[in-house]
Amino acid sequence: MFDAEIAATLLNRWDRKPATADRETYLNLLREGNLDFTHQLGAVSNPGVSDAGQFNIESLVFVDGSRALRIKAPDIAPGWTRWAALEPPVDVPEVAHAK
Repeated sequence: MFDAEIAATLLNRWDRKPATADRETYLNLLREGNLDFTHQLGAVSNPGVSDAGQFNIESLVFVDGSRALRIKAPDIAPGWTRWAALEPPVDVPEVAHAK
């Protein structure tokens, strides 16, 4: 089991509680569980499409290479999605091209 899977499970359970806790509280929950991660926040928009809106992304990158993330699209739906766990990237060997 990857760190992101553990974190996503804990954070999705945490999100069911009343929204009185700030961001640092749930990040500290993971730190208390000895999960080592980097916290990232970002926004993505498409300036070429006027009604595309902006997506907010919150990501936790763990030392094992796995990642937990969630997305918020304020123009489409209120609130954040549930946390999702992504496995670490897998190195794919290059396929030799026949000449």
